[in-house]
Amino acid sequence: MPLLSKDINLILNLLNEDTCGSSLTFEQISIKFQHGISKSDYLYLGNALVLLLQNRDLTPTSQQRLIIFYLFIEMYKNEQQSIHMNPFAPVFLSVLETNEENLLTTQKYFHWIISPVTKYERLFVSLLINNTNNIRDLLNKTPNEILQSDLLLNHDDNKQKELQQQLKENIYERSQQVPTIAQCHLPVIIDDPEINHYGFDTLIGGLRHRSNSSRQTIERLLLNNVMEQTIHPEYLRLVPPLHECTIDELIWLSPIINIDHDTSLFSWDSSMCISHTTNFAIRQLMDKAYQGAINLQQQQKLLDEFNNDPDLIYHIGFIPSKLPLLVENNPCISIQCLLKLISSNQMTEYLSSLLNMDMSLHSMEVVNRLSTSIELPKEFLHLYISTCIKTCEETKDKYLQNRFVRLVSVFIQSLIRNKVVDIKDRFLEVQNFCINFRNIKEAGALFQLLKTFDLRMDDNYDTTTTTTSSSPSSLTVNEE
Repeated sequence: MPLLSKDINLILNLLNEDTCGSSLTFEQISIKFQHGISKSDYLYLGNALVLLLQNRDLTPTSQQRLIIFYLFIEMYKNEQQSIHMNPFAPVFLSVLETNEENLLTTQKYFHWIISPVTKYERLFVSLLINNTNNIRDLLNKTPNEILQSDLLLNHDDNKQKELQQQLKENIYERSQQVPTIAQCHLPVIIDDPEINHYGFDTLIGGLRHRSNSSRQTIERLLLNNVMEQTIHPEYLRLVPPLHECTIDELIWLSPIINIDHDTSLFSWDSSMCISHTTNFAIRQLMDKAYQGAINLQQQQKLLDEFNNDPDLIYHIGFIPSKLPLLVENNPCISIQCLLKLISSNQMTEYLSSLLNMDMSLHSMEVVNRLSTSIELPKEFLHLYISTCIKTCEETKDKYLQNRFVRLVSVFIQSLIRNKVVDIKDRFLEVQNFCINFRNIKEAGALFQLLKTFDLRMDDNYDTTTTTTSSSPSSLTVNEE
């Protein structure tokens, strides 16, 4: 991701070759940096700063490099637990390993090597990563004052070497987690190996002209995101050889006339990978049924297809989560679908979906019709009755509550008359329901039906129900 122009300008102003050494202290640099740069851009910005360090012509002064080293610490000071966890810890190690002898050599440096630094810069980095009390003193000074002060001279060489060795071991351990191929790359920008000893800058306009040219160069490089562009080695792999099939291996047969194969040994399925047009049409019709009521002609088409192909229900995407939508919009279709799924091992999940949906006339109609067609589990019926009674008791709207009570009363009467449920198992619960809503006619009728069963004196359930009338085919409630 390329850096924004405002971020580049901020960094270049902080690293201005003419003023960066004396205009701002490190504490002021930190404030400007934190207010101007978003934390999400720290990594991209750090890569850009590494690019500047790798090319000495872009950051020729020690003051600029001190500011860059400080920013590496500043960006991750609140997150890292140890200095080797800093993403730019290899930069610190490269600086600490720099020798004074190779400062003016013409050696070609690779991408992981930082251009040689001075002794003061190396001591400054050592002081930063040591996290000593002297850091507070550094914040109040400018880069020029740091280079002229005695803070960098008061150091322990043995401690610095120990820190350098520990940092090297930690970085090496982390690098083992990265694939070797990912570590082998070169940047697209390579520093000029020849170092100017003759002051050519004075011949082309002096220091200021070089500074302006350097700024323009950096802007173009960062805007083009060159720090993310690298040259990777091509990953070559040998082409695996072709082997002759052995006698115990399978041979791929193609349905073409070939002298090597006897075409009578196999047959070609021309319908393979071709969608079934009937299934597709029924699936589309079922999608409409989930969304709203379909007309009688469409309902009949679905019922006819289910009767012609009993296994069709398994190939049209009908799942338990879609059952409540089908029950509310097309209860007749939902009943037929459930009847086709009687032998399915998912029937329990469909009943659970029916049990967990909101109570309504359509849901009770479906349960009632199913109970007269197949033998439903007693646990399901008992839980469904309890759910209906609980819904009536918890409904706050008076009109809606009265309607629910009338529906539930007729529904339970139908189950009793059809001998689908043994009323003895739910006698007290249903009796309390009737008493609570005794002012509603249908609840009173249900209570009178319960009184015909002398449950305390006689367990003969069948003989007491012979005097009741036959059940209706559907649940109906006369609206008053």
